[in-house]
Amino acid sequence: MPRMRWSKEKIIEEIRKLAEQGQSLNIASVRRVFSPLASIACSRKYFGSWRAAVEAAGFNYDDIVKVRKWTKERIVEEIKRLHSEGKDLRPAAVSKIAPRLITAARDPRYFGSWRVAVEAAGINYDEMVKRMQEQSLEQIKQGIIDEIRRLYNEGKLNEISSAWKTHPQLFRRARHRFGSWQKAIEAAGLSYSDIVKRRKWTKEQIIEEIKRLYNEGKDLRISVIQKEYPSLLASAQSKRYFGSWRAAVEAAGIDYEGMVKGRRPKVIEEAMPEQSESN
Repeated sequence: MPRMRWSKEKIIEEIRKLAEQGQSLNIASVRRVFSPLASIACSRKYFGSWRAAVEAAGFNYDDIVKVRKWTKERIVEEIKRLHSEGKDLRPAAVSKIAPRLITAARDPRYFGSWRVAVEAAGINYDEMVKRMQEQSLEQIKQGIIDEIRRLYNEGKLNEISSAWKTHPQLFRRARHRFGSWQKAIEAAGLSYSDIVKRRKWTKEQIIEEIKRLYNEGKDLRISVIQKEYPSLLASAQSKRYFGSWRAAVEAAGIDYEGMVKGRRPKVIEEAMPEQSESN
């Protein structure tokens, strides 16, 4: 990276850029984000002081570059304001939107910790954290639902039914947050059976779907599959593939008799099909 060539004009330009970006022009802040600018501006060769440099850039130093004087009352007031605006008051979130506030609150001269400051504002800290965690979870789940709906609205039904392959990250997140891909699809207001009926099955895909259901602890008895996964059952039983549900289950490496009797061996390894059959 080429070395910056400084001049009074260049210093003024950089100060104005910081202001446009919403950066505080307090010298302590500038030293954190752009230390060379503060040092060069204060040198005798250029402005001799930070005040002179800021004013040369067209700003009123006293009005714009103020060091906020914190008090316990002001900290509490600011926390209440953020809370009334629905802001996330967990430390990581506040550090992004109001770093000076959380630093002041943790100062031994004031509260010594963020929790104590929040509670001084009349907010139950543990309930606040729990509520924010629930909101974050809901936002994540809503994001998954929105993505499923987007795929559906774009007519990408095959991508939805084969999401384990076409959208593996979405598939894993949905299983983690909703418990299964089917529940995620239904949470999006879609009919799982209507979507999977459109799926073009292959032997490999049937086996992988059976493995997936088994590893999720699903009941693989034929009466249950008939009700919840009719498309899978119909394809597995077709002469084109396995001819029977039992044969399909055993092709997936599962002891059919043991499964029917409620015995569950160790979870089988999932393996994506290497190549789909032509239809």
